[in-house]
Amino acid sequence: MDVAVTTVFIEPDTCGVWWLNTGTAELTKVADSVPHFEGLLNSDLADEWFSPDLVGKLHVAGKVPGLGECYTFVILPIFSEGKYEVDNVNPVPVREHYGSTGSMHKHLRDIPDGAQVEVNVSD
Repeated sequence: MDVAVTTVFIEPDTCGVWWLNTGTAELTKVADSVPHFEGLLNSDLADEWFSPDLVGKLHVAGKVPGLGECYTFVILPIFSEGKYEVDNVNPVPVREHYGSTGSMHKHLRDIPDGAQVEVNVSD
């Protein structure tokens, strides 16, 4: 099974289906119910959600996630340098993806749009 680029869908207590884009930390209601969501899987919205063209290019480049892995960004799309491109996406363990992106978004949540930030990565 292929794993899409940073895509999660949740259904909290029958409040519809929501898309969590972990690259941008955006949570968007996309359907009123699971059947409604399933119907949308055959629409152009599915291309936006699952990025099949990018996933295909990643596979051609040899970037195929293994068991327990998903794709993550080198530079998150919340930054101007973060692009939806092969060179900016790599397969990583799922735990690493959610841990690092969640931590980054938590640290940035109060930073205004357009602000300059410096990110230092350490071991």
